[in-house]
Amino acid sequence: MSKYFELLQQAVKNRGPSPLVTWVSDLGRIELSAVTFANAVSKASNFLIDGLELNEDSLIAVELENHWQSPVWLGTGLATGIKVSDQTTATRFGTLAAAQVWTGDAEDFVLVSQHPFGMPDKDIPAGFINGSAEVRNFGDYFAPTWPIAPHEIVLAAGAKEFNWDQLAAHSLELANQYEIKAEQTYGLQGISDLLTKTALQVVLPIINQNSVVLIDQVIPDLAAIKKQEKIEQIVLLG
Repeated sequence: MSKYFELLQQAVKNRGPSPLVTWVSDLGRIELSAVTFANAVSKASNFLIDGLELNEDSLIAVELENHWQSPVWLGTGLATGIKVSDQTTATRFGTLAAAQVWTGDAEDFVLVSQHPFGMPDKDIPAGFINGSAEVRNFGDYFAPTWPIAPHEIVLAAGAKEFNWDQLAAHSLELANQYEIKAEQTYGLQGISDLLTKTALQVVLPIINQNSVVLIDQVIPDLAAIKKQEKIEQIVLLG
């Protein structure tokens, strides 16, 4: 079992219905509790392993920006032990707009809907995998398929590689840098690199008992969002 998945299960027990990830967009607001988030990660994990037949040697690249689907699929990589990477050889998880300009093999691109409620995209290009449609066919109980040793790499960003302990330590360093205290609710605005995105969208809420609000608006009223969501710190990225 991955350390991340183990900690996610603890969050389900300890935090249950409390919000873990909230998405605020021009299309609406979506709140994922610890239970709902863990269920989404479990379904996606089963899809990766049983549907896409990925394994411990596979790589996935998640390019979903500040949408709530981003932490779900990044968390899925950490839960399964399938390495999260920004390498060109990784299986891409991206949007319909990105698929329309994709120059690689269609079978290496998994479409993830940007619909507020995850409704699958329609009229997708031929040969592409409609991930938001297919993931619905998988159960929300996930049992890790292979053990993940502490030294094994879980994320590869550029020339740097991180095992779980290193990724967790880096996430806490970012918390200190942005003055995010344990159990606080913080917001994320803007686009960031893979390492920062994974640390702040996925890892920190689990290891630091935080709640994260993903601000995904073209022209956000940060003061109003901060008040509405009871945010104590907004991190501006990009």
